[in-house]
Amino acid sequence: MTLVNRIQAPIVSLAQMIPRVVAILASAGRIMGIQYMPKEIAAESQIDLRQVGIQVDKLSFGYADDIVLEDVSFSVKPGEFVAVVGASGIGKTTLIRLIMSFVHSAAGSIQFINNEGETEEVNAGVREFISYVPQGNTLFSGTLRDNILMGKLNATEEEIQEALRLSSSVDFVEELPDGLDTMIGERGHGLSEGQAQRIAIARALIRRSPVLILDEATSALDEMTELNVIEGIRSLKPQITCLLITHRKSVLRFCDRQLQIDNKKISENIA
Repeated sequence: MTLVNRIQAPIVSLAQMIPRVVAILASAGRIMGIQYMPKEIAAESQIDLRQVGIQVDKLSFGYADDIVLEDVSFSVKPGEFVAVVGASGIGKTTLIRLIMSFVHSAAGSIQFINNEGETEEVNAGVREFISYVPQGNTLFSGTLRDNILMGKLNATEEEIQEALRLSSSVDFVEELPDGLDTMIGERGHGLSEGQAQRIAIARALIRRSPVLILDEATSALDEMTELNVIEGIRSLKPQITCLLITHRKSVLRFCDRQLQIDNKKISENIA
């Protein structure tokens, strides 16, 4: 039995290394693939960006043979607050990726349009005037101040405090031992999920981009705090264009319209 164990143990160790080798090769392949990816087209904007809307015309997109959105058309006027609703996995986040030019449509067009009717075709450069808060925790290790300043590196103290106020973060930040200089760990370790979401929203708001996209970014907030955050965003002047992906019906009354995604189509409803 001792001899068998001496033979068996090294064989088991070798067998356990096979999945690791496969993972290494797969990761190396991904890295090489990224190296040879063509550069994104990031055109410099030629239109007035103080207020910008979104115009989608006959848009279709799918992953391989799986069609997610088919012949979709809708528009969001500059300064509108629009909810995007639908079941999980129906295509809400895919729509946002298309708007931000992370993926490209198989057919149709996406344009940004201002109050003068000037348009800008979607490209990587549009991310310069979009603030995006994805679902999940996106904070990094460092101070709260460092995290917020990632939205605008040269922001003043007044701008930071305004972003905290708009995101309903003032009270809990003041209660922290070192306030804005409190250290947190990767992915917001040391904060509750709701607190981390509010800091991520503050980081987006400090940019004062004309377009704000919230992808389930308030899911961990209680109803009252969520409504305070939305009211803060709606109070901005000039009004920003906001797309709010949500499952909560309580916030829909604060939206101008709803975009309902169902069966690869989008229908518009008055909120």
